[in-house]
Amino acid sequence: MDELLENSRRLLSELNPIITHGPSLNNKRYAGSWVMCDVAIEHAHSLQNLIKTGNYTSAVSMLRLQFDALTRSVWLLWGATESKVDRIMQDLSVETANADNGLPSHAEMIKQIDGKAPAEATRMLKEFRDVTWKASSSYVHGGIHAMKRHSEGYPITLLNQIIVNSNGLLMLSAVHMATMTGNAHVVTDIVRLRDSYRDILPKLNL
Repeated sequence: MDELLENSRRLLSELNPIITHGPSLNNKRYAGSWVMCDVAIEHAHSLQNLIKTGNYTSAVSMLRLQFDALTRSVWLLWGATESKVDRIMQDLSVETANADNGLPSHAEMIKQIDGKAPAEATRMLKEFRDVTWKASSSYVHGGIHAMKRHSEGYPITLLNQIIVNSNGLLMLSAVHMATMTGNAHVVTDIVRLRDSYRDILPKLNL
């Protein structure tokens, strides 16, 4: 696990300079999508730190947050209506902080990007949700998975899979941001890194 974690940290480090360019368009849709993607990457960084310190239950919960943020990011760019974009990008105030934001569920977001977002993004988000949703919800909400694993211990194989899944979401985040830069060289660099780190990514057609 230590080698996998170190390679994952190296991947994150190599991605950081490439994804600092910013989006090519200066509008609410691109800005919101970019921010949420950056949040997803922050969660990936936090997950690695939590694994390193042995806080495994919190790390699994962070994987769910990483997925949530990335799904929201892709949806904002490809699936959200203008009114939904305006709603999520409105100024934070007492009223807006406590108001119902009216956003769809993650399942509905994935449906709304299908056929609009790149197929690999839709496929990966859909597969991740189908395979991990119930278990990840259990960790976030203190269910049986969190109870049993925290009390009885985490198998190395499970921890490795958590790291690999996080790396997959991290790479998808990087591809998504690279696309938003509108810079072909950035996209090429991300693809090069993806190919270099395939051994620590999920076995998907990323």
